[in-house]
Amino acid sequence: MIKKIPVFILLFISNYVYAQNKIADSLLIEIANAKADTSRVRLIGEILYKTNSLSQNDRIAYSKKILDLAVKQNEKILESIITAELGYILAINGNKLQGSELAFNALEIAEKHQNKLALGIIYQDLAICFKDDKVKYKEFLFKALPNSEAAKDYGNLNATLSTLSKFYYEENKMDSALYYSQRAYEITISINDEQALPTNLIQLAKIQYYYLNNKGIAFEYMRKAMDTKFGKENSDIFVNVMVNMARLFNNDGQQDSALFYTNKAAARLNNARFVASLDVYDLYKKIYTKINSDSALKYYRIYETVKDSIDKMSDVQQQQLLSIKKEIEMGKDQEQRNQNIQFALIALGIVSFIILYLLLSHSFITNTKVIEFFGVIALLIVFEFLNLFLHPYLVKFTDHSPVMMLLILVCLAAILVPLHHRVEKWATKKLVEKNKQVRLANAKKTIRLLSDEKLKE
Repeated sequence: MIKKIPVFILLFISNYVYAQNKIADSLLIEIANAKADTSRVRLIGEILYKTNSLSQNDRIAYSKKILDLAVKQNEKILESIITAELGYILAINGNKLQGSELAFNALEIAEKHQNKLALGIIYQDLAICFKDDKVKYKEFLFKALPNSEAAKDYGNLNATLSTLSKFYYEENKMDSALYYSQRAYEITISINDEQALPTNLIQLAKIQYYYLNNKGIAFEYMRKAMDTKFGKENSDIFVNVMVNMARLFNNDGQQDSALFYTNKAAARLNNARFVASLDVYDLYKKIYTKINSDSALKYYRIYETVKDSIDKMSDVQQQQLLSIKKEIEMGKDQEQRNQNIQFALIALGIVSFIILYLLLSHSFITNTKVIEFFGVIALLIVFEFLNLFLHPYLVKFTDHSPVMMLLILVCLAAILVPLHHRVEKWATKKLVEKNKQVRLANAKKTIRLLSDEKLKE
């Protein structure tokens, strides 16, 4: 049986690699046509978290498509939200540092527009990135709450309350854990959020069973979770519900019931996320440890094999995400460079206008040093403009060699400086001629006025 495990895993992986994505594609078109930010957020959630035919790699790929769409349409709010979601995906794949970098980039964009919908989502994602830092984790969650409330984003508000409940649950502060779990449940009921309902019920069940010792209430919550529409239809949630029910029975010493619900979970693994198989095989290990040591050993080996496969898949996902992160950084650098070039052109235009005005105006008499001053400024601006414009090409041509880049810039300066001297000499000559003409015209005008006065006398 053990020799067949790699084939079994291969079937799992191939199922996701060749998954149908027609639903996600149609939702992507809807995002492109949507006008309201709330509609876009809902559609993002539909693609990334509700489309069961997508693997984790597919979700990353579709996140990139949404990001490209946001950049193309210059939709900054959409760009900030999907950037934060990419940071969240990085974080849950184990790279919290780079995930937080993306989330902070998203926060920078959202703060410029003070969009509370985006801020609520971004702070929630930042909290996940800082899960190992309890102070920051809690701080970001409490920043997410008022923003989501103000935006009436009950989906993210629900997620934030549930995350707070889990935080206090792990801190063994059961009163707070129960309070936030109940708040999340109340919101779920009030807005009829079918997606969040089973997750809320699972959290309430865990609090009741493990810490309040209300086992009857805990099992009742789990039965309600099993009866939810989304819990039945969504394979990810179905497996989660069955696994948690099995854990309660296993902890209660009822191994037959625990095995029954574990088998139910295993039957839906083909349509659930591949990582869900870890929870199922971990349960098999624990159950069979108590009733059959040979089977426990078998499932221990399956568990380790699946875990190894997931780790390899995680490496691929990390590469995908890091590639996207690099593209975001390069896009941001390019945007800043384009902006700098625009500023340089504006400055050059202003200086050129002043010089031309001084040269062509017939009513101004100015010193040649003014031309020299503006000439130097114009030279610096031209050099900076060329540096900004040519920088990407220089980096590629020199392969990031500082010495080569310096030599090329020196050669550029060697061309510009003599040219500047020639232009400056020409401009000075023109200014001197203009000043002579203006002075001569003024002198003639003065003589004419004096002559007219004498004639009148």
